[in-house]
Amino acid sequence: MLLVALNAGGQTPASGLWTEFKAKREKLPSLHQEFDVSRTFKAVSGDQSSKRQIVLDMSHGQWREKSVTGSGSHIKIFDGKDLFFMEEGGDEFVRTKRHSREDPLPSPYSSGDPNWSKAMEVERRPCGIPGSDHLCILLEVPLKPWIRNNGPNATRMLNGSARIFIDTETGLLVALRTVELIDNQKGGYQSHVSYVLKRMTYGVPAEESLFKLPSNDMSEVKELSSWNAAKIKKQLSGKPAPDLRATDIEGRPLALSSFKGKTVLLDFWTTWCAPCRADGPALDKLYSKYGERDLTIIGISVSEERTIVEKFLREHPHSFQIVLTTENEMPRPYQVGVLPTYIIINRDGTVAAAAEGDQGFSDLRRLLKKAGLEIE
Repeated sequence: MLLVALNAGGQTPASGLWTEFKAKREKLPSLHQEFDVSRTFKAVSGDQSSKRQIVLDMSHGQWREKSVTGSGSHIKIFDGKDLFFMEEGGDEFVRTKRHSREDPLPSPYSSGDPNWSKAMEVERRPCGIPGSDHLCILLEVPLKPWIRNNGPNATRMLNGSARIFIDTETGLLVALRTVELIDNQKGGYQSHVSYVLKRMTYGVPAEESLFKLPSNDMSEVKELSSWNAAKIKKQLSGKPAPDLRATDIEGRPLALSSFKGKTVLLDFWTTWCAPCRADGPALDKLYSKYGERDLTIIGISVSEERTIVEKFLREHPHSFQIVLTTENEMPRPYQVGVLPTYIIINRDGTVAAAAEGDQGFSDLRRLLKKAGLEIE
């Protein structure tokens, strides 16, 4: 293994290599890459993990990135001038503001803020890409600390590093792993993100339509519309429910997929929502009556801090699990905008129904019965 320590002053050999690889990528007529991406947050309360796929196309300064998760696909398009963000198959797009004069880069090539003055070349070895005998280089580089939302509740990245595996012939990324130590008001955690190349082609001219909005009928908005009951029923009814992996307010891990065989009721609520509070006793009654057998209720507190929710639950306790969206990553269809919203999931894990507003015991029981819950 070759280890080369680099001088702190001036442009280092490793940073020079990065500039060289960037130039090689830009000379390619086009490229297509597919990555498996995993992210794990390690905290005292437990670990949270998520996976997705990235499909990336680039050509002459333009790029298109599709991020595929269990809850759908999001697309970013940079047409050489503007950066657009949208849901695949949606009719809205967001035009993202540019924060610098430099062109934005897709996520595999823009993870973290490397401090190239302290980079190291670790080793050179075959890339291991089927059908290619190219040589790859492994670079290790610290990430510059950052702070978000300056103030008493700020989130800070205290320490981080990246290991970058690059094809020396094309300048293309083959693998990337970042580790960051994050400090926040909840005690902090470690973030581990990994990109692994699964498929790659380059040199074949790309379709120009890839780098344009997919439809002239799309509407520009400041932010994508929240999902509601009508949209959930239209797009998800009869389909597998997007999986939810979270840690509840008590620190216990929760995976929606583990409840197959039971009817599941997702209750999206807040402490200030009067209809939510009105339905609280009905939810407790349902869970008390059917929870031991065939029913799971998960209360999802929307956009409220832990201290507020904990105080409310001391006065109005629930026996079912409560998840905070402020401490967990929600799949896009679970980012609802009307409260309360209820999503009913069949025993086989498919979405059975969705409803908004206070329903009361009778209407909630009727929805659960239609989903297959055995009601006395």
